[in-house]
Amino acid sequence: MHYGIKTLFLFFTIILLAGCAKVPLSTFNLSKKGKPQTIAFYNTEKLYDTINDPNTDDDPFLPEGELNWTQEKYARKIANIAGVIREIGGGNGPEVIGLAEVENVQVVQDLVNSNELRKSKYSIIHVNLPGEQGLDIALLYKPRAFKPTSQQIIKIDNGRSQPSSGGILQVNGELQGEPVTLFINHWPARMRRNTQEDSNLRAAALALRKEITALQVANKDARIIVMGDFDAEPAAPVIKDVLKATGRPNPYYNKELFNTFYMAFVNGQGSFYSRGDFMMLDQIMISKSLIDGRGLEYIRGSEHIYNPEKIKFLYGKYKNTPRGTFSGTTYFGGYSDHFPIYIQVRESK
Repeated sequence: MHYGIKTLFLFFTIILLAGCAKVPLSTFNLSKKGKPQTIAFYNTEKLYDTINDPNTDDDPFLPEGELNWTQEKYARKIANIAGVIREIGGGNGPEVIGLAEVENVQVVQDLVNSNELRKSKYSIIHVNLPGEQGLDIALLYKPRAFKPTSQQIIKIDNGRSQPSSGGILQVNGELQGEPVTLFINHWPARMRRNTQEDSNLRAAALALRKEITALQVANKDARIIVMGDFDAEPAAPVIKDVLKATGRPNPYYNKELFNTFYMAFVNGQGSFYSRGDFMMLDQIMISKSLIDGRGLEYIRGSEHIYNPEKIKFLYGKYKNTPRGTFSGTTYFGGYSDHFPIYIQVRESK
């Protein structure tokens, strides 16, 4: 009889747990957690229009240029990139997305006014960057989610008379009512491709770290999100030692940034493919104040390389790698040579 009672108790416990298992976990979290907000970054790979700019080297991307860059090809590229952005974060686009390699503000406006993105009602922050290629960075945001209060360009001093071609955009604002600082990065290309310890990258890392340190000195709980194409992987000294972005989320090391894509790198994943290997050049890093469970917080495990089948090569030598627009002068009609990345945050109530 004693064992019979225990068996009966165990039986009803199993039934109860089975019933609970059918209820989505989010049902129990809704009262304590806010709606996830998606933060993304996308290097669009030379998103040029078809109009000649005499101040930049855009000649290949003209209808009469080497790449025969026609209005039809441009329209297809806009639709492709806009379609990918719309799909990130559940079908209506991320709340905030940083963009790199856009030629000017007009191409960004063409993106947000496209059929794919018009309903998302994005606002734009765009900045011109130096460099012969004339490629800029921008931030798209949904005003109902993110309200910018100020912005500035962080200059990268490479110690040479020729200005650095990269750039960093700093935007301060409120995300779901919480103060946050965003840094959108497109670091200058390495002078030598066979090393990730480079004076161009070091100059960018020092400039960014200086601004982050100033924010943390003023407010040790400053919420900071750093995103971009760094042309260096998470384990490179310029990332982990100069920028002080690591793979440890321990809040004790509160001056460090937590690189949310460090484990993706360790596991051999990447956002860019070069010389037979994936590289994790695109990353999103956060201050430890976003993982302490107070106010706005990073959703652990939400980091993701967005790489659906349609934006990859499906056959041949480059199977499963990003399907860009061109390879040399060969037109593929694709998307970008980078995969977009994203994380999610939410308000911890």
